[in-house]
Amino acid sequence: MNNSRKSIPRVAPKAYDYARDVLDFGFHNAHAAGMTARLERDFAKRFGQAYGIAHCNGTATMQSALMAAGVGGGDEVIVPSFTVFSTPAAVLHCNAVPVIVDIDPDMWTISMDAIRKHITPRTRAIIPVSICGLPADLDPIMKLAQEHNLAVIEDNAQCVLGQYKGRIAGSIGHFASFSFQSSKTLTCGDGGMLICSDDSLALAARKAATIGFKDLTLKPGDNVVSEQLRCQPDYQRHDSIGWNQRLPEIAAAVALAELERIDEVAKMRTYSAIAFDRVVQDCEWIVPQKTPEGYVNAYWTYAARITRDNIVWTDFLATFIEMGGDGFYGAYLPAHLEPVFANLNRAVDENPDRYPQFAGRLPRYERGTCPVWETIQPRIIMLKTNYFDTVEADRQAEAFAKTIKRFV
Repeated sequence: MNNSRKSIPRVAPKAYDYARDVLDFGFHNAHAAGMTARLERDFAKRFGQAYGIAHCNGTATMQSALMAAGVGGGDEVIVPSFTVFSTPAAVLHCNAVPVIVDIDPDMWTISMDAIRKHITPRTRAIIPVSICGLPADLDPIMKLAQEHNLAVIEDNAQCVLGQYKGRIAGSIGHFASFSFQSSKTLTCGDGGMLICSDDSLALAARKAATIGFKDLTLKPGDNVVSEQLRCQPDYQRHDSIGWNQRLPEIAAAVALAELERIDEVAKMRTYSAIAFDRVVQDCEWIVPQKTPEGYVNAYWTYAARITRDNIVWTDFLATFIEMGGDGFYGAYLPAHLEPVFANLNRAVDENPDRYPQFAGRLPRYERGTCPVWETIQPRIIMLKTNYFDTVEADRQAEAFAKTIKRFV
């Protein structure tokens, strides 16, 4: 255990100053305090892309990216079975078909073999998810995407400052999506950021997130048309379909403050994960998510698998809490087994004329299609790493060690 205590505040101290600047400036239709502009510029620079587009959440970011890439009705987008529903939901928002594929049995990120097997002439994009903080194997994905002219959108909602073979996660795909939801490493309560380096794709994403205003630019913070244009009675405002998914300026102020201390927050997550990992290394029947050589796991959570069949997941959780633990989460259901997809299959079967974009194109979302993740998922534990005090992180690791001993 670490005898040198480290503790940081839950909210960046500068957030109060930046939020006050926004409130002092006031809320205006065509002018802002500049926090969104600073956040977009600084975030894109930090994560290795040219442009940032702030959004109201990390689902909208992926929807904008898909729209910018030209994904539409009946097109197919490949996503992993281990992900939050937001990933396939963004595909559905575009009237496109989520093709949900299996995962690597050790890393639990999207399987390269599964991607290859599911590419068809209708495939338009791939969304590799950096699950639990670990990036997917991106080089072969990018190579395959180039061969088939596909867009790659990194879903890095759970991966802030993770790395893949010496490159920061977010700098590799055509787009990268981040979430600022309250459980995330960088948070302002809710929000998201989409980053990109291609001028035409970035501008199309900006417009997709901002009601399709035709005169927007890639200038940081440019998310509203000037008064000089809008005041004209004959001004044509919109030349493409877009939604109103902007991030409020006050939220951008908080996110900016958190971005400025992101190294400190990320190190606290890593500290917590390492504390748990020291305990797990002495246990043969708990197997952590594999982080290959050359990868840096950002540890949004410390994830591991219970391999002993005689341990009941709920009993293990109850014992951890009894030992003073803060609890842990199970992994999300395999995405294709969420009831929404069975309901969608049924709706299309019963009324195909109502869903012409899906009729004859929607896969059967049913058990058996992703056997690797279906087998592993019920045995996963996801331990919290969002501790802002090393003493508390150590205490949680000690509670976990005691829990393991109860089952030896």
